[in-house]
Amino acid sequence: MFEILPCLPMVISIMVAFTLYLFLLNPINRRYEAALNHLLAKEIARKLYQEMHPGFSYTTYHEDDDKRKAILNSAVEEFRKLMTKDV
Repeated sequence: MFEILPCLPMVISIMVAFTLYLFLLNPINRRYEAALNHLLAKEIARKLYQEMHPGFSYTTYHEDDDKRKAILNSAVEEFRKLMTKDV
């Protein structure tokens, strides 16, 4: 019985870390992901509307971020494919 005592603090700390992840970090991550999806959807709509009506102008969110531009462009292309696809 006494041979597991040195491992007990490590087991308890792993359990505490897992509990913190489940109750704190996981819900925050889901909210952050939902907020990013909302921003991405707004950017797609604005970009497509600007292509249809060139007089419409807006400032993009973090337009200098290349990774965000790539994600936005791929999402717009996928949206176009879905819209032109025969249903």
